Amino acid sequence: MTPECRAFLERIGTRRQQAEKRAKWMPRADQHRYIYEQSFENEIEAVAFFLAESLGRLPDFANPTAYSEHLRAQFLTHPNPLMAIAADKIAMREYCDLFDLPIRPLRLFEVFDDPDDLVPDDLPQNAMIKIADGCKMNLLHGPGMPVTRFAYRRFLRQFWHVDHWRRHAELHYRDIPKRILVEEALLPAETIKDPCIFCVMGEPYIILDETHRTALKDGLRPLETLNGKYFSAPRSAFGTDAEVDAMIQTARLLSQNFYHCRIDFMRNGDRLALCEITLSPGGYYHMLDTPEHERVRTALLDPSRMPEFVERGRKIAQELGYSTETSFGHFTGDPRLSTGGQ
Repeated sequence: MTPECRAFLERIGTRRQQAEKRAKWMPRADQHRYIYEQSFENEIEAVAFFLAESLGRLPDFANPTAYSEHLRAQFLTHPNPLMAIAADKIAMREYCDLFDLPIRPLRLFEVFDDPDDLVPDDLPQNAMIKIADGCKMNLLHGPGMPVTRFAYRRFLRQFWHVDHWRRHAELHYRDIPKRILVEEALLPAETIKDPCIFCVMGEPYIILDETHRTALKDGLRPLETLNGKYFSAPRSAFGTDAEVDAMIQTARLLSQNFYHCRIDFMRNGDRLALCEITLSPGGYYHMLDTPEHERVRTALLDPSRMPEFVERGRKIAQELGYSTETSFGHFTGDPRLSTGGQ
């Protein structure tokens, strides 16, 4: 690790520790926001912080070279409003409706702007409660596991005040309205499998099974069935040929307007459903597990095409009736992009 990077991390780490001590005396709803705002002096610093440790140097978002550096730079230099629409667990369905998808999302039962309007006694038999602007903020309601009023209040106390975008400075989440949704639950939960497909500029390039979702492992094998790229397991592990083709086609359609994304699926028995469109898998702040994987995946990127996808996103946002402006990504040309916000 470079001396500059170590000093950068220590400086922000000290601020966070001091803010965490002061936040203990604040109302719970204010603590998360206060710690974030006291830790970082600007958004470039925040985006850089979560990547600097794995890089071992200060990220250079003006001239990125590493895979994660390229993709994390999007938050600062290429404001695409479609990122927030697709990451919104409610609005993403409107984006999906633009396509004739082989695999569709699960049924959406209800949406609540005010979480107090949800009455657990009125939930459908198999339902999943989610917070639209978050990740892993879910509460399952099903046979033998009904959501009580007490459990729902505990869920809100744990998650409702948390702004997910502040967790790892994934800035596009900030433009997602905070709402509660109730969607169909794919049960039984313990038998769900969750394959996913990574795509770059509309082209699927790797499909991962549920044991390889967060990192590429040794032993990946090239298969001609996915454009000579990689599966993380034999093709048959993902389903029948028709099911695998349907997943690939769904991923290709949904990813065509994004520079890079991950399309997530859920399988349970004979049910196969679209789960989410993930615009920043793992927050884009981890290095890949081997230099070879880093080299292969970075070589797929073409930064010169980023503006093209921003314009596509603005056009689709306008078509769907959403704002074409964003609250993030307006740092192009800022010299601090190369210095971690310093």
